[in-house]
Amino acid sequence: MSTLIILGTAHSEVGVCTSEELYKIIEKINPQVVFCEISPEKLSRFVKRTDIVTPEMEVIKRLIKEKPIEIVPIDVNEDPFDKRLEAMFSLINRKMKVYSNANNKLLNETYVKGLPFLNSPDSDKIFRDKNSMEKHFIDKVNNQELSDFYSEWLRWNDLRENQWINLIDNNFKINKPNKAVFLVGAGHRFRLLDKIKKIHNNSENSYDWDFFPYK
Repeated sequence: MSTLIILGTAHSEVGVCTSEELYKIIEKINPQVVFCEISPEKLSRFVKRTDIVTPEMEVIKRLIKEKPIEIVPIDVNEDPFDKRLEAMFSLINRKMKVYSNANNKLLNETYVKGLPFLNSPDSDKIFRDKNSMEKHFIDKVNNQELSDFYSEWLRWNDLRENQWINLIDNNFKINKPNKAVFLVGAGHRFRLLDKIKKIHNNSENSYDWDFFPYK
């Protein structure tokens, strides 16, 4: 059966979590296709720019030059959020010690262990716990504007994740790759896990989603 390997990433280099580490694991997997968390419109622009230095973008540029691997961008193009999103998470981080501790643990573990940690049940649990803390904080503050903004952000992520799943599914149905990789921010992993479990419980799939390539 064909396999889609989910590689949760950090959007900046942290300790041993580097673009070189990411490139090496993709090279080891040797996929036919790499799906990425970027829109087609942005990908065509970003590969030409030198100021976009996320690990994912560095790896994509290198793959395009060095490997016969198809790069498939599958994200939505719009980004309706501004600095309010950063301000909201900064507020939660300042006001909730347990949330700040969770962020520090994520950072420290990623710094020391890199991608194997970001693609582990331990990392997924921290991101899931953070999500619960955010909802608890928003409910407790009881600010309508903040609540509406947070709900909008959740809906947007839901829309994006559903699009990723649908486009990946269509690609496997049409092109039938034997092995593919999906590069996605590690914070999305637990929601994707939940969604894929529901899909697999309700229908048969022609390919496997592998969330734990380091096991």
